[in-house]
Amino acid sequence: MIKWDAQYELGISTIDEQHKELIKITGRLSDLLTNAIEGDDIYDEMVTIIGAVTDYTVYHFQFEEELFNKFDYEYKDSHIAEHNKLIDEIRSLDLRAVDEDQVVYGKKILKFLITWVFKHITGSDFLYKNLFVEKGIA
Repeated sequence: MIKWDAQYELGISTIDEQHKELIKITGRLSDLLTNAIEGDDIYDEMVTIIGAVTDYTVYHFQFEEELFNKFDYEYKDSHIAEHNKLIDEIRSLDLRAVDEDQVVYGKKILKFLITWVFKHITGSDFLYKNLFVEKGIA
């Protein structure tokens, strides 16, 4: 089970809510994998959730990147590069491998997503926190 914790909050409610939604969607994958019984066919549900993660991640990244450009954020190029790399990695997932061993591959995807999201929030996102708060982003 994946849970949001106050330590991940930036104090920027719009972005914190987007992060929470991303965690909520990722939590659906965690729940699916936790509740799967050996031999269950969860492929379609996994693909749907991975699609939702991708779509919401793209939306969230576009939101952040518009603010980066608006405020000429100092580290925008490296931050955007991180965003692009994640989207590329998600889009390059071998969904045939998911179908061959759904739970095992799903857990690898889940671990990757959880690690990346929390590391990104507490690392890269915290770097823009003060600038956005100073500019009145709420």
